[in-house]
Amino acid sequence: MQVYKYYPVANDRMGIIWALSSIKGACVIEFGPAGTTHYAVEGIGSLNGEDNAKIYSTHMDQSDVTFGKYDRLENAILEIDENISPSYIFVMASSISSIIGADIKSVCNMLENKVNAKLIPIPTGGLKEDYNVGIEYILELLVKEVVKENKQNNNKYNIIGYNIDKYNFGSDVKELERIMKELFDKDLNTVFTCNTSIEEIEKASSASLNIVVRKEGLKAAKLMKEKYSIPYVYKSLYGLKNTMKFIEDLSMLGEFKLNEYKYKKEIEEVKSHIFSTKRKFYFYEGSKKCSLFGDYDTVLGMKDLLEELNLEVDRSEVLYKEDDDLILSGCSELERMKYLKDAELLILLGDGPSIDMNHRSKLDIQISNPNLDKINIYNYTPYIGFRGCLNIIEKILNIKL
Repeated sequence: MQVYKYYPVANDRMGIIWALSSIKGACVIEFGPAGTTHYAVEGIGSLNGEDNAKIYSTHMDQSDVTFGKYDRLENAILEIDENISPSYIFVMASSISSIIGADIKSVCNMLENKVNAKLIPIPTGGLKEDYNVGIEYILELLVKEVVKENKQNNNKYNIIGYNIDKYNFGSDVKELERIMKELFDKDLNTVFTCNTSIEEIEKASSASLNIVVRKEGLKAAKLMKEKYSIPYVYKSLYGLKNTMKFIEDLSMLGEFKLNEYKYKKEIEEVKSHIFSTKRKFYFYEGSKKCSLFGDYDTVLGMKDLLEELNLEVDRSEVLYKEDDDLILSGCSELERMKYLKDAELLILLGDGPSIDMNHRSKLDIQISNPNLDKINIYNYTPYIGFRGCLNIIEKILNIKL
């Protein structure tokens, strides 16, 4: 058992609700206590996301738990179908209904001919896995149940993996969209799932490429390749080298013609400031140690960026369970507190709780959720791509030694 001052890692149920909450036109019914659903919805604001979906709770009482009754769930589905008329209703089991063995699939099968909406059961109860598994599950489920056959447009691409649980998702989407337009003259089709709609997800198969920005999106991308013959690329976009590798891989695709002039101009601007950063710390005798705490792709990507600047990564940790030799995984909150109390750091890049812990560093940069108090409304401060490099480098160049 672990003791927490801050937050335990969110479970897969929370990941599913977060991923669905930002989709306009999505409708979610959770079979469980109203309080648990309310807590999940209230947490959306701390992620700097918008609750565009309609999320409902059936509530439960003792008789529902004791006798395994489904009356509330059945009535809720019928009522919402009649009064809201959604195209899809995602029906979820809460942790409590999952414990008592609620058969969500059977309820949906029984009612499918009585409603106009397509019923999509989500039986997971959130007791086994971390939130990233829920994100992975729902991204693949959207491809299976919502995406429709469409005529492909070679000028369009999808982004898979920017959900509201990804800190700084708004700015990072804008930077990726800018790169694709300026360097390849390609237009964004659908984002899975921040700031999107059910109709846009239905049309996702009209794109000619899927750009996967986190490993949780790989299953969805592989399924779209299998069903619709849409290729995908999965690359880190943190740091100059990673961004260049991503762009050069795209340029190898026949329909992606690179604007060489703009590409070289972007590279040269970043390189000049990388040189300035290396020069700033060349004779510096203090600690150049940096530590990273956050989600998998952000931690590995930021690690590459810091090493590109000749800074030392002393500790890199993913905050949920993960198998990877390059990083620590899921250490306890107390272990993190002890490490940060003793370490002397140049830069701490982490989630809100890590930055709030007692530590010594010359620069703190929040790169991951949970978020304690940061409000992000200006979507032009990316961490990825060329401008993401410049944004991070600028912060580092302003460190007072």
